[in-house]
Amino acid sequence: MKKTLFFTSLALAFLLISCGPNPEKSRMYLDTGIDYLYTSQFDEAIDYLNKAIKCDDGNYEAYYYRGCAYSNNFKKEQALKDWHKAIEIKPDYADPYFNIGLLYRRQNDYSMACYYFKLAEKYGRQNMEDYVKHCDYYE
Repeated sequence: MKKTLFFTSLALAFLLISCGPNPEKSRMYLDTGIDYLYTSQFDEAIDYLNKAIKCDDGNYEAYYYRGCAYSNNFKKEQALKDWHKAIEIKPDYADPYFNIGLLYRRQNDYSMACYYFKLAEKYGRQNMEDYVKHCDYYE
């Protein structure tokens, strides 16, 4: 009887710990996903970044980096969706604006690229001079 009560209490405690938002666990998955991303293991990165988001759906960095992994896997629409979600969560996060600008520039849509490059610059992205220097021409 005591063993059953002990194991039941232990199982309940484990369930309580694993339920709900868990920013620490999300950060652990995020860091692993970034490691996979930097070694060009994009599917593995996406798996870990999915786990990070599952643990904390407000983790804007996880959305940003998953967007990068999707972009490197030639999944443009999924990348855009994730970068916009990162911006929705943290509107002053400059990196997704920059990556969206790069995506538009690759599509030769320079006016949209400039729009996002200027937002990236506004929110503190460094070294944007070369990206925005010709933007007046496209406006």
